[in-house]
Amino acid sequence: MQKPIEFKTSVSPFEAADIILNSPNIMDDLIYWENHIVGDEGKQTCTFIFERYYFRTSGRATLTAILENFDGENKVRCITSGSAESIINIDFGASKNFVGWLKDILAEYIVKEAEL
Repeated sequence: MQKPIEFKTSVSPFEAADIILNSPNIMDDLIYWENHIVGDEGKQTCTFIFERYYFRTSGRATLTAILENFDGENKVRCITSGSAESIINIDFGASKNFVGWLKDILAEYIVKEAEL
């Protein structure tokens, strides 16, 4: 499984959420999403949970995406789960593919990427 990654965007969490929600076929994989304004300063947070079946692992993988701007920077954190097969924890690239799918949706707005 891939380590969680974080990337910074040039758009707010709510704007990024709108871009994600308006992507083609997004509802095929979307399990749940929510958004909130936190505090009096208008800080934003959005959470997405996606699930997808991967033939290469014969199982389902989830992608949790957390979008927030609590420290003034617009961030997206991606955490995959369930994509590995057996006890040796090999997912044959499923988690990387899942994160890459979300990164492709937000590609023109990504400013910087880091592994957590």
